[in-house]
Amino acid sequence: MWEKIDCKGLEIWVLPILAYGPPTPNTPYHYNGYVCRPGADLRHAGQRTQFYELGDVFATEAEALDAAYRKGRELVDSMVGTG
Repeated sequence: MWEKIDCKGLEIWVLPILAYGPPTPNTPYHYNGYVCRPGADLRHAGQRTQFYELGDVFATEAEALDAAYRKGRELVDSMVGTG
């Protein structure tokens, strides 16, 4: 399921994705995510900035979520500045 945090006036949405299925105890994860302003219509690409990692694999869902939020925060910082 999608998870969301607020960051510097924007929203970061992330979704861990199984690298392949069906899931087993050792199935690795990737992630998908996007940054948008609150209330954005996500059906329109111009209202969101998408990011994802489908090359690297993460051992657990928690690791994928952590990496995704880290990437989302970096994207927010580049969009609004860090100062």
